[in-house]
Amino acid sequence: MSTRRFTATTSQSKAAAQRKRELGHIHQGRAALGWSEDDYRYHLHQLTGRSSSADLDDAGRAKVLAHMATLGYKPKASTFKPFTQSAKIQWLWRKIDEHGGLHDASHAALLAFVSRTSGMKVDSLDWLPVREASDAIEALKAMLDRAKRAQRRP
Repeated sequence: MSTRRFTATTSQSKAAAQRKRELGHIHQGRAALGWSEDDYRYHLHQLTGRSSSADLDDAGRAKVLAHMATLGYKPKASTFKPFTQSAKIQWLWRKIDEHGGLHDASHAALLAFVSRTSGMKVDSLDWLPVREASDAIEALKAMLDRAKRAQRRP
């Protein structure tokens, strides 16, 4: 009779996201605890034998975060909420205006721009298909880059 062991598996993308989140918490903790670069390297080396958090495995990151918790650090809850495409389009439009890249910054002008870019009449950005919204976002990013370059010129 053989004994079967259960092996937990996770996708690479989930593991990478978890690693990134934990590294972020480590760096937040370093700042919250007021550690200098030397203090940070000392603690990493004492706890894990590594001098960089990038070299830590899952257990090493857990050990560092547990140590930081004993010193009073509690990671901040993530309140990040990604932009919707509509919100990103509006945000980019405002940024372009802030950099002097627009003659008319009105919402009507934005809708007209998106209509020209997408090749379809747009009455509301919320109903814009994903592909057309992506095209508009890329066009707005290029406009923002041009506006920033033009602003830097003497």
